[in-house]
Amino acid sequence: MLYINPKLKGGSVTYALKLIKEISRLDITNTYVIYINKESKDLDFNVGDNCTFRVLNFEYKSAYLRYYWEQCILPYYLFKDKIDILHSLGYVTPLFTRAKKVVSILDINYKGHSNNMSSHKRFLLGLMVNLSAIFSHKIITISEFSKRQIVKYTKAKEEKIVVTLLSGSSDEQVVSQNENSLKEKYGIKNKYIIAFSSPSPHKNIASLIEALHEELQFNHQLQLVLVGHKDKNETLDELINNYSLSAKIVFTGFVPNEEIGGLISNADLFVFPSLYEGFGIPLLDAQSYGVPVVSSNAGSLPEVGGNAALYFDPYDINEIRSVIIKALKNTSNLESLVEKGIENRKSFSWSKTALETLDVYKKLYEK
Repeated sequence: MLYINPKLKGGSVTYALKLIKEISRLDITNTYVIYINKESKDLDFNVGDNCTFRVLNFEYKSAYLRYYWEQCILPYYLFKDKIDILHSLGYVTPLFTRAKKVVSILDINYKGHSNNMSSHKRFLLGLMVNLSAIFSHKIITISEFSKRQIVKYTKAKEEKIVVTLLSGSSDEQVVSQNENSLKEKYGIKNKYIIAFSSPSPHKNIASLIEALHEELQFNHQLQLVLVGHKDKNETLDELINNYSLSAKIVFTGFVPNEEIGGLISNADLFVFPSLYEGFGIPLLDAQSYGVPVVSSNAGSLPEVGGNAALYFDPYDINEIRSVIIKALKNTSNLESLVEKGIENRKSFSWSKTALETLDVYKKLYEK
């Protein structure tokens, strides 16, 4: 888990923490060694006595340094600790080690997020993912969409790839937090649509604002709440200023995990406008809180949302607008989405993810 940069938490970190927790709970027969960098030692791993940690003297300052440690230093510790099976959770695995190798390639982000990476970073990541796909005994990915992407962009054989779907941020029932206190804290004054913001252009926030500007201008009872920080791209500021929406759009900045659920659960509608997603954990979070979902049809999102969301083409602003307005204006439609969403959410759990992952280990060990 040298790939984890605690300053950039996201779906890949959630995947690692939830998977390790469930594996340590479900498998009390085998022992596990978890290799982490110095910056990750304070993360809430919440594991059992069958797990031990080896903190390597490595700080995540660059991807290049991470690759050096994974390829040149980590194999020494794997040999020293007599590791039988190595599961690398972050796209890249040591190429030369005696341990049988499983690598999790969550998506092909150097293609899907290409406009957010420098050319040399895309090249290096693509090279390392390709080599990891070839040298690994098994590849785990998190959606059928990502599996197709791996087959398309790497030289991995399809039979090596196993899909283990993920789940939401939590499989436990979460009680909504006080609506008024959260609204006051984040400057929310009306009913609101919620979406997740990010400095990454693939989140497609500019198109969402463009699609909603008329509704936000003329519906005085509606705001758009964007969880996260504003993209530094000047396009967003220009849009907001041109449409005079500074009072109607809220960028929350950093939100503690314990408050995100409260913000989602009190929203009238959850919108996921992304151009590319390997899975889509926030979509399941919205469904678990009984919030209707309107989503992009890109990547894995239709696979995750099933028939419990309304979908739009994220490149078509008119379609984004019409689908969202249709959802807002049709109360019976919203009620149906909520019911279907709660049912769809039942199909996903971290225990299921862990059991399917353990099955990969078992079959590989038996060989």
